[in-house]
Amino acid sequence: MIDLESAYFNQPLRRDIVTRVFHYFNVKGVTRNKTAKTKGDVSGSGIKPAPQKGRGAGRIGNKRAPHRKKGGVAHGPVPQDLTEKINGKTRLKAMQIMLTAKLFEDRIVLIDSEHIEYMKTKYLAEILKPFMSDRLTFLTSFDTDTNFAKAC
Repeated sequence: MIDLESAYFNQPLRRDIVTRVFHYFNVKGVTRNKTAKTKGDVSGSGIKPAPQKGRGAGRIGNKRAPHRKKGGVAHGPVPQDLTEKINGKTRLKAMQIMLTAKLFEDRIVLIDSEHIEYMKTKYLAEILKPFMSDRLTFLTSFDTDTNFAKAC
């Protein structure tokens, strides 16, 4: 029996935190690249289309204004970064909640040591074959066995 630290493996299920962190990872690095040409981007001359005075008509300042034919878009889409910020403590809390849920569902397997004799993936696959009913995640220490690290 392994003694687990209660700070990590005894958290109440908070679906709101897990959902926020899941959404954070889904939109991380996502950008919207749609863009429209404004009146400064549209091709055309910058000359004043009509004189300011003397015609008896309204003042016209720019050929490519948004309300004119072949004009630019007034408030069109611009490139946007859709990444959201989330606190590091919230991400850590979500990880603890998910590890607790996996532990209570008996979907987490704890081993004493990750030491294996050979650095072969086939060898590691044979060892892990009884646990392959679900996806596997390895949580190891910083000083991991080199054979294990290369076999993964």
